[in-house]
Amino acid sequence: MRTYISRALALGAAALLLLLPSLGASHSEIRYNEQVAVLMYHHVDDIAQSSGTITTALFREQLAYLKNKGYRFITLQQFKDFMGGATVPPNAVLVTFDDGYESFYTNAYPILAELRIPAVNFVITHDMETQQALIPVMSREQIAAMTREADFIDAQCHTHQLHYKLEDGSAALTGRFVMEDGRREGEEEYKRRIIADTQACTAKLSELSPRPVDTYAYPFGINDELSREYVKEAGIRYAFTIFPGMATRQTNALRVPRINAGHQSITPEGLEQSILRRVEPAARGSREIPLTEALSQIGGQAALAAGGVRMEYEGREWNGQIGSRKLVHADGQKLSLRKPLLLKDGVPHIDPDDFQRAFGVQLTYDPAAQRFTVIPAPSLAR
Repeated sequence: MRTYISRALALGAAALLLLLPSLGASHSEIRYNEQVAVLMYHHVDDIAQSSGTITTALFREQLAYLKNKGYRFITLQQFKDFMGGATVPPNAVLVTFDDGYESFYTNAYPILAELRIPAVNFVITHDMETQQALIPVMSREQIAAMTREADFIDAQCHTHQLHYKLEDGSAALTGRFVMEDGRREGEEEYKRRIIADTQACTAKLSELSPRPVDTYAYPFGINDELSREYVKEAGIRYAFTIFPGMATRQTNALRVPRINAGHQSITPEGLEQSILRRVEPAARGSREIPLTEALSQIGGQAALAAGGVRMEYEGREWNGQIGSRKLVHADGQKLSLRKPLLLKDGVPHIDPDDFQRAFGVQLTYDPAAQRFTVIPAPSLAR
């Protein structure tokens, strides 16, 4: 124990340099702006094998690769500030871990400190206190040592003791208990249970960390409207799912997507491609979408005509004037835009939110393939 804590204290000095640009890193290409790729890991171990385990060597290779390619790793506080309106560096990445395994302290933390990369670990506080989990978890002392001596490491909530599934297969966070008298848990009882469990988790971690404990990761990524409402009522301001995607300021702060990085089959190059596939259109260095290119790539079309733009996709036909905040449908219906249509280098552009309202779909842009695609609507609640 003392060896690990001493090592953590010695590595704490790295925090002073954490937000400085990495020497030797490549900053030649901006792949995206004003969005964050949130990476998800669980277990870093060289012996264990599971779908959520990655070796120390591959973990180091992934992070070093992204860093050398010009990705900028941010702290949880920087992420919170970004969601509140602050800027983040281009190619921003946030590293997250679930479950509070001891391997984070013994294997991941030294690598993170060496590379000057921040991270947050979502802890199951009941496991922390009982030390009865199948995989060894961090102790109170280990969590306190890291979070107090290294200001780039955060410990946040993964429930107190709701990280399991009920007999009917539902998650303990969203399902309803069967009570001792055989009846199903009532809605008021459910609400009290979720709030009490969340407050227990935040209280126990607040004893160990000098920073606010107001962030949460849903067990198995499962959540619904009521569970989100109740964890928020318990003091949670930000919550992470396992739904893949990029985080933008338009993202629901209680449904933040993450990109899985913690599988042994995910090479450094594969991880970067996984990020790039999910980059929002703003990655092109502009908040607006080039209409002609985007529509043609998803099966529609757009063309300039007499100072205006005619656009069509899957039976929806709109006409608009450059500089105008209004579109007129072929049937006479009118649509007010958030931002005016723009002409850049002879190409008509539209705001992404206006595009979604006009055509009913969201777009994502893959810089590697230089191509727009439609984001499929999720089939499950996230």
